[in-house]
Amino acid sequence: MDLSLLLVLIAAVGIGWWLGQREYRQKRNSQLGLQADYYRGLNYLLNQQTDEALELFIHALEVNSQTVDTHLALGSLFRRRGEVDKAIQIHQNLLSGKGLDQEQVMLAELELAHDFIKAGLLDRAEELLLDIVQQPNQQTANATELLVDVYQREQDWHKALEAGSAAHVSASVDLAQRLSHFCCELAEEALQSDQQQAGLDYLKRAKRHNADNPRVSFLRAQLSIQQENFRDAKRHLLIMVQQDEQLVPEIIQPLRLCFTQLGDIDGWRAWLNQAMTEYPSSSLLLAQAHEIGQQNDSDAASYLTENLRQRPSLKGFNYLIDLHMQWASENAKDSLQVLKGLTVALQRSKPHYRCRQCGFAGNSMHWQCPSCHQWGSTKPIYGLEGE
Repeated sequence: MDLSLLLVLIAAVGIGWWLGQREYRQKRNSQLGLQADYYRGLNYLLNQQTDEALELFIHALEVNSQTVDTHLALGSLFRRRGEVDKAIQIHQNLLSGKGLDQEQVMLAELELAHDFIKAGLLDRAEELLLDIVQQPNQQTANATELLVDVYQREQDWHKALEAGSAAHVSASVDLAQRLSHFCCELAEEALQSDQQQAGLDYLKRAKRHNADNPRVSFLRAQLSIQQENFRDAKRHLLIMVQQDEQLVPEIIQPLRLCFTQLGDIDGWRAWLNQAMTEYPSSSLLLAQAHEIGQQNDSDAASYLTENLRQRPSLKGFNYLIDLHMQWASENAKDSLQVLKGLTVALQRSKPHYRCRQCGFAGNSMHWQCPSCHQWGSTKPIYGLEGE
């Protein structure tokens, strides 16, 4: 081989090797630098230096299809920590980048809508979500539920119902339950405006969304009572018992009214006996004692005393004190009055209802928890201080 040609080949191999090594070192240095920045960012987060961490992550992580998941995870982390402004910054920075496919863009927009809802920027969240649901994609179902959540927070029941009902996906159990309650909200508004037919139509629609919603049965019973159709009201109240036995204390008074108006006191007392066996509660105990007391106060006191030994409750003790005050001497009445004052004060200081979802407690029945906004999770409290 010609010596000059051999030298050229050797030089070419040498230059190629040198260029390859330089590119390898550059990539390696870049990767090492990225790793260093990544770990520094984690260290900032662990030390609660979130401003420094955010700046470093945005600077170090170039926006591309390979880093989308990392950006989304960081944004979600900041949102869960309550630092919504930083989550918004990360997701907006992600959307401003290039190289994302349509699905990744939709996912980033969905996360940004989460941020806006958390920040109370409902109009901006609505705008983003409407854009997503109008373009059928894998995020349509999630975007629809978030859009419903926006309208729910604004208490725009018509829009919430329209958005949820128009979804081109199968409604989840949670969404169906919410749609049923939206119809109930509209039914209550109609009934308060004396629009009984409109209220009835909304209640029928509510039942189609969730046939087991006890609120529907309760409102149907109220409507029937307004129309003096006590037989129909009684039927709906008894259906409500089957739907949620924990709500039995809520139906005792209207159910007694129905039995009374139908002239069926014996039926009412028979139902009380059965209910006390199947769904015992303080409210049922007092209703039972009241019926016994209509015939003999002494028997009512004995019945209460026997049952309170097994299921003590402040409500029961207060009623028992009232019975004994009828027969007590003046001195004993004074003592009993002091005792009742203490037990009544204790009873009033305790909440009567609690959300099974978040634990929020209060003295009023709410179909939607004021704290976690869950529907149908608030129930009467059972035990010594409640039912």
